[in-house]
Amino acid sequence: MNLSARVRNRVSTTFYIMYLKPNYKQDLFKGTANFFAQYRFPYLESMIDSLLEKTGIENNDKLIDLACGPGRLAIPLAKYFSDVLAIDLEEEMIFAGKEIARDLNIRNIQWMVGRAEEFVVSPETIKLITIGDAFHRLDQLTVLQNVYEALKKCGYLAIIGGYSITHGNRGWQKALNEILLKWYSPVNNNIDYKEQFPNALKEFGFKDVFSCSFEEECSLTVEEIIGYLHSMSIFSKRVIGNDNEEFEKTITNSLLELEPQNIFKYDFNCGYTTGKKE
Repeated sequence: MNLSARVRNRVSTTFYIMYLKPNYKQDLFKGTANFFAQYRFPYLESMIDSLLEKTGIENNDKLIDLACGPGRLAIPLAKYFSDVLAIDLEEEMIFAGKEIARDLNIRNIQWMVGRAEEFVVSPETIKLITIGDAFHRLDQLTVLQNVYEALKKCGYLAIIGGYSITHGNRGWQKALNEILLKWYSPVNNNIDYKEQFPNALKEFGFKDVFSCSFEEECSLTVEEIIGYLHSMSIFSKRVIGNDNEEFEKTITNSLLELEPQNIFKYDFNCGYTTGKKE
């Protein structure tokens, strides 16, 4: 039995329901790349350091960053690896990542436009594969099959994420969420990702599954809040369309009424779940 067949047979069809297979539009983040690159928080250094220690990275190891966006993981991690492959479906995200890497003189990242479910590398050659804020919208079983095949023995998959600025109990966040309901009605899918992601890795056969989180207080201006919202697929300028002027004005007036000094405190929380191939 070849490696691909062994990977396919790791999971009983009885448990396929555990793995999400969302049906998002291919151009979900079209028009958000510049906002994403400018206004999304960088992952905390404490989280990056913990991830590197947990996975035992060495300088000659290789990294793949799936659904990489403009390189929020690939770029800060690149200096710890010999080679990095960063893949994203949106061409403009790849372009933005290339620009940032060039400005920082980072030259060991290969940027590729493509689906996270379809990457192809030599089997058993990669030490770490990361997925940042994207696993929930991927065909998870297909991704896990390809990841497991690509990882070398004792290689790791790391699913990484952080809460958006709309998640929290500060007064300005409650006011913002009330405003946002005019443009978007959230769907409660009753999925607890903190349980679903580790369970998915364990069921697939990853060992030493481990999760942890990190938090740091940040400060935002209303301009940065709006920029962050435009980096989100549901509040992109393309989605808001002709109502964008009203959208921005309503948020600006409401939030500045709460905080005239234009300083909005935010508890940024991010973390990772890792699983090891044995």
